[in-house]
Amino acid sequence: MSKTLKFDRETLKQVTDPLLLDEEKAEKFVANYRRLRRMFELLGTHPKKLEHMEEFKALTEIYYVYLHRKRGEFEDIEGYVAKYFPRTVEIIQQAIDIGKIRELFPAIVLDENYLENLKRTYPDLKERVYNMLFDLRKFIYVEKSKIPYLETIGERVSKILIELREKKTRIEEAYQRLSQIVTEVSEILRRRKELTERELSILLPLERALGKSQQLVDSVRALINGLEKEGLLFKGWNQKTETIKQVGLKVRAFLRKQKLPFGERDKLYNEIMKNLTQVG
Repeated sequence: MSKTLKFDRETLKQVTDPLLLDEEKAEKFVANYRRLRRMFELLGTHPKKLEHMEEFKALTEIYYVYLHRKRGEFEDIEGYVAKYFPRTVEIIQQAIDIGKIRELFPAIVLDENYLENLKRTYPDLKERVYNMLFDLRKFIYVEKSKIPYLETIGERVSKILIELREKKTRIEEAYQRLSQIVTEVSEILRRRKELTERELSILLPLERALGKSQQLVDSVRALINGLEKEGLLFKGWNQKTETIKQVGLKVRAFLRKQKLPFGERDKLYNEIMKNLTQVG
């Protein structure tokens, strides 16, 4: 049996588009598909299973297209699924072309050429928006444990997704806002080559409030350098209450030198200390 897809690209797009915007609907679809998969596995060679085999193949195809478009990894066909659903794996291997799904909906690497490559690959604006939403969300999910200051970007992406679902923003506006976020992420990736995570965890929140300047970069570098020279940023410092307090005092003193209203200064302090303690 040759591998193929039951549906063309446009049909797969139309079927999975609503799942991408509506998380509640998507969760129900995924839960129902997985229940059906368990039932099919238990039925073995029962005639009822054979009677509905084509429908099951169609749902399996939609399921894997949805996973791919949402930037969820394909389930480990050789591992978990093979162990618990060997008959399902047999169906996938015989009838569903996973490679073709990737070909129809190519993933774009989030780098400095992302927007250009996205525009070339996806002429349709709505598809570009969906790709940006889930490429950004996956990037933030993977990186936020190492880059805590991405959390605020993640919140902005989630807000755009909610507004699209509730029809409170137009696709064109969402595209412009997401393009700006992609540019910010590209800039962060570039600056990670020049600055340490500790420096960025302080600098980025400050730049949102004060704007960019070389003087600000130099002052943040001097702050981190001073903390390191005083031996306050040793391995595991972020697990020691007294050390966190000492670092916090230095950060507060630094922020008092900036031209900021008290309320904003306090908010920045909390964000910076959260970032610093997570980076370590």
